Amino acid sequence: MTSYHTVVIGGGINGCSTAFHLAEKGKRVLLLERNTIGSEASSAAAGMLGAQVEINSKGAFFDFARASRAMYDELVPKLESYSNVQVDYIKNGMLKTAHTDEETARLLEVLAFQQKAGEKVSWLTREDLQKKEPGLEDETVQGALYMPEDGQVMAPYLTQAYARSAVHLGAEIMEHTSVFSIKKKPGGYEVISGGRAVEAEHVVMAGGAWTDLLEGDIAIMPEMIPVKGDILSIRPKKQLFTSTIHAPDVYLVPKKNGTVTIGATEHPASMEKQVYAGSVHDLLKSAFVLVPGLAGAEFNQAWSGIRPQSADGLPYLGSIDNQGLWMAAGHYRNGILLSAGTGDWLARTICGETVNQEWERAFSPYRKQTKEGVSSEAYH
Repeated sequence: MTSYHTVVIGGGINGCSTAFHLAEKGKRVLLLERNTIGSEASSAAAGMLGAQVEINSKGAFFDFARASRAMYDELVPKLESYSNVQVDYIKNGMLKTAHTDEETARLLEVLAFQQKAGEKVSWLTREDLQKKEPGLEDETVQGALYMPEDGQVMAPYLTQAYARSAVHLGAEIMEHTSVFSIKKKPGGYEVISGGRAVEAEHVVMAGGAWTDLLEGDIAIMPEMIPVKGDILSIRPKKQLFTSTIHAPDVYLVPKKNGTVTIGATEHPASMEKQVYAGSVHDLLKSAFVLVPGLAGAEFNQAWSGIRPQSADGLPYLGSIDNQGLWMAAGHYRNGILLSAGTGDWLARTICGETVNQEWERAFSPYRKQTKEGVSSEAYH
């Protein structure tokens, strides 16, 4: 029976990042994916690296998001070199718009908190916005937070870059391979998949919205909530804005290839993959209010993805049984941003290195959770 240091179950962006970081440490890694690499939420994502735009209060999650974002300047060139995949990484900055007095007051509080935390962030008045992004013509916009360090990638490309880099460093990947059984054995686990059995000291459960369906007989997984999101892409005749724009009901991401990604709806507890005409209508309507010039764009495509969410909105990262079974799932709308930190932190944890104890407690799969932490915003 073939033996590995770690078997990673799930070929989404966080499974691939974990495999890469373990392979970089010289570990023998096997990644098993029931479909193809990045075929679910990782390929559906808009690719935003929004460590600031997504988070409104201090804590372990904010620190983890910032640490993950900070890794990309060095990580991306390495991945592109190993994999020969260009991930279209750019720091184009993000604008979070306020349309009411209440929203303005709330964002000014976020401004103060992030400035105190040492982040680059500023408040742009309506006049400032007209100078910076003249294509942003929504007359209800009172102002916006500007976060120049938040950027973006092409999510499918980054997922492939992690996977191919892992293979370059010696990892093995098997696609179209479902896992049927995971059994605890002395010193590790037996994983049965695709008609073969392998042994591993460690197993990482990274199946996205399907992770809690893999529990078998070895552990009870924490609940995973699937959240369907519809998203679309258009191609304007010319560039109308350069920063990613976050409004209360839509986001607009100008991509390096000239398209604009517009998202995203939110349908909790849905595993459907169909894209409905009403969702496309609502997203386009909101986008045209913000940037009227987009109405003349060529429609490119629409798609959907199933995002994995925990009960409190924080990812599940860490040990499940304290014996070698690990979990990396529940990243919800921040999976692309957090992939760098997830793979690095989990690989170091698995290898017995010293890690941030606050993150270990905050993201433990068996932490006490409340649903109060789940955001009701429906545009991510």
